[in-house]
Amino acid sequence: MVEVEKNRSIEIEVEAVKVKPFVVVGIPAFNEERTIAKVVLESQRFADKVVVCDDGSSDMTAEIAERLGADVARHERNLGYGAAIQSLFRRARELDADGQHDPREVPNVVKPVLEGNGVIGSRFVDERSTYTMPWYRRAGVKFITRLARKTNTR
Repeated sequence: MVEVEKNRSIEIEVEAVKVKPFVVVGIPAFNEERTIAKVVLESQRFADKVVVCDDGSSDMTAEIAERLGADVARHERNLGYGAAIQSLFRRARELDADGQHDPREVPNVVKPVLEGNGVIGSRFVDERSTYTMPWYRRAGVKFITRLARKTNTR
């Protein structure tokens, strides 16, 4: 208790308490039983919680993620990547269970967010990484990019 006389002020030095942020990694997944274990385990190294959205997989994706300690949200049928992201959006940072995103990058994403800056993650930062993508995905990305550019110029 502090007693203060009338017309006198007291200066109190208050130390700011730093609160450790609660980091959640959200992983959309569809038939990723071959890679989901590695992605979940790597993500757990950098996150307080890992959430996997199993988007109607017919394999063991959900079971593997769950056994490794991830919270698993399940879609009864495949609703697509966008629906999986929507299911995770409020609780997660995006990683993809196919192994194309490196979970060790989580601290690099979280740091600027904690400093009040925005972050946009992209697998295309290193142009060489596009060649590890299957040809049909590269073709699809090019097609959608061209379509988007035509739409934006009108």
